[in-house]
Amino acid sequence: MRFAAMKFFRRSKKSSQQLQPPNSKSTQDGPERAKYRLYNQHQNDYSKNTVERSRAFVPWLELPLPILERIFSFVCPHCYDESYETCEQSAQDDACMLCNLRDLSHAGQVCKPWRTTAVKLMYHSIRIDSVHYCEREIDLAEKRKRRSRFDRNGLPEDTASARLQLLCRSLREDPTRLGALVQYFKTPYMLRESSTSTLARTIAVLPSLRYVDLPEGLFSDDPAYHTLRLEVQARCPKLRKMTYTGGSERSLEALARGNIWPNLEVLELTGINMDPGTLRHVLAVLRRLRALKLTDSRVMDNVMFKYNETLPAFPALEEVVLIDTPRVTSDGLVTYLSRDEARRELKVLSLSNTGVLPSTLHDVLAHAPNLVALSITEQVDSAFPSHSGPIPPLTSWSLQTLRFEITASATTPPWASITGGYYGYLAASLFAGGLPRLSAIYVRDQNFPDTLLGLPPPVPGFAEGGQRPSSSSSAGMFSPGISGLSPSSTDNFSNAPPRFSSNNPFAAALKLSGTLSLNQTLEVFTKGEDDLDWGSIRMDPFDRPGNGSRSHRGSSANGRPLSSYGLADVGSGWHGRSPVGTGSFLAVPGEAGLYSHGHRGSAAGGAKEDLWPRPGSSYGAKKGDRDLWR
Repeated sequence: MRFAAMKFFRRSKKSSQQLQPPNSKSTQDGPERAKYRLYNQHQNDYSKNTVERSRAFVPWLELPLPILERIFSFVCPHCYDESYETCEQSAQDDACMLCNLRDLSHAGQVCKPWRTTAVKLMYHSIRIDSVHYCEREIDLAEKRKRRSRFDRNGLPEDTASARLQLLCRSLREDPTRLGALVQYFKTPYMLRESSTSTLARTIAVLPSLRYVDLPEGLFSDDPAYHTLRLEVQARCPKLRKMTYTGGSERSLEALARGNIWPNLEVLELTGINMDPGTLRHVLAVLRRLRALKLTDSRVMDNVMFKYNETLPAFPALEEVVLIDTPRVTSDGLVTYLSRDEARRELKVLSLSNTGVLPSTLHDVLAHAPNLVALSITEQVDSAFPSHSGPIPPLTSWSLQTLRFEITASATTPPWASITGGYYGYLAASLFAGGLPRLSAIYVRDQNFPDTLLGLPPPVPGFAEGGQRPSSSSSAGMFSPGISGLSPSSTDNFSNAPPRFSSNNPFAAALKLSGTLSLNQTLEVFTKGEDDLDWGSIRMDPFDRPGNGSRSHRGSSANGRPLSSYGLADVGSGWHGRSPVGTGSFLAVPGEAGLYSHGHRGSAAGGAKEDLWPRPGSSYGAKKGDRDLWR
């Protein structure tokens, strides 16, 4: 029995044929293999053909890197976002950023060259979003809930915080290759306010960072964010934009040393109260400064722009935004633009509640030959100053975008129409042809397009007989019995001869143009007091009532232009934007026919369309429950 058990566990001997290596050739099949090779000579190089087939030319795998990056930029557009705007301001309204990023990551798994390009693009501009902006979020929100036996509803997971932690782990594991690629880092408001520790650990491995969304407490020197500020100063020397609010005067003064963020291009100051001389020293140290925004500043006045032997000159900037600075007038801006360098560099100027009056705006335009975008927002309580003599019209050969938003102050009676003279002055400037390159204009007067068309103002409902009350002279002018003074066309009011008094400020502009006619194509954006959105109308000199076609009027197709540095609503941003509701409220999906032009109570004509459609993803329709990149 013992020998039987030993025989059972004994290792069996393999035959000599099994021990023979697989590549050994037996002597028996030698002649047969030689005969086969003799009659099948094209099979001799079988292994060589296999290698050649693996190296077959595939055009999409041999694309140059610049072309491949350009193709991937259409797959994930926000990876090329190089603007200095926050995460909320730079969001795309018609796309799902998370789905686009997932598509780019899938493309990076095709081959090694594609992976190298995709990784470089994905980590160039990082954006963290809380949710999917598509229908996929409906299913993912249910899957993320942590349900239990006693809690059937479940608590939703904080996806933004989880994504930030995963990103922090990936960057800290490979800071040399991945951390050096990140230049723009944008996070939602709630995430950057609550996860400061994780944000600091992530920023610590980003030496090439140019822009990052930081919590608001850091801008005012809040002691709770002191560690984060030191981390940003030490680890991110290439930062391009920084904001200082009231209480951070000491941190702003520290910039004068020259060792903290010397490459700043955009500086935003809000409620800063410090010595004007110190402020000029700080601005002079920042050699690469291109844009400056001053809000609610008591120290900003005309003296800041004047020449001083003991102080450095005010820097020449491309973009200047002044908000709530009543001590800055047109004289100060003219003094600043008297320097050749400043006159040559200035391209964007935004004025809101400043000392620059609309009646003195022509002086500023005359000294800014390269100005591309101009914005003036004022609340007036008096009529246009026409009694002081004729005022020259607005003239600029480079201006392309103009925001002329003049509204009546709250103390003005509602029946006193004091803004009509300001918009009349603007219309006279357009008729004079002093703004030949102007393509877009924003006004707060709904009747401004009718003024450009030469139509009379709308007749009030309380007027007797539906006609405007007129004097004896005007009645005689339009009397049918006097043919010499009657208009050439009774149904076209634009051909009526203009009537100006001797002291009218628009008489000089009319003499330059000869007739009240618009000689350029212009897109006018209007918004009244009761409007929720901006309405647009395209004005064309060959598209007038009476010439066989009518101008189109509807809701704004393009959004309001944004600043190139993320400071004001003028200039041009990194991508085109379409307004979802620039007023106080968003459009309700169920009421598609109520706000066609942004005016309350206006009815929409034609077929109903969804004003709030869900943006689709380039990934296409959902295929089952497979989701690898949520």
